[in-house]
Amino acid sequence: EDPALIRWTYARSNIYPNFRPSPKTSLLGALWGIGPLFFWYYVLKTDRDKKEKLIQEGKLDRAFNLLY
Repeated sequence: EDPALIRWTYARSNIYPNFRPSPKTSLLGALWGIGPLFFWYYVLKTDRDKKEKLIQEGKLDRAFNLLY
């Protein structure tokens, strides 16, 4: 029996009591938590702006269509 292996196995099975916040985990948490929000905001905003520009130029047909 290896005591280091037993401690490592226990720490891996009980993650949250053994968790310590660090700059790396804080950055990863921010990227995975807030990053997708910024990404989708950018994608939806640019698409909306592009459609608005086409509408103002009269190049976009605004007829109701279920497929688009």
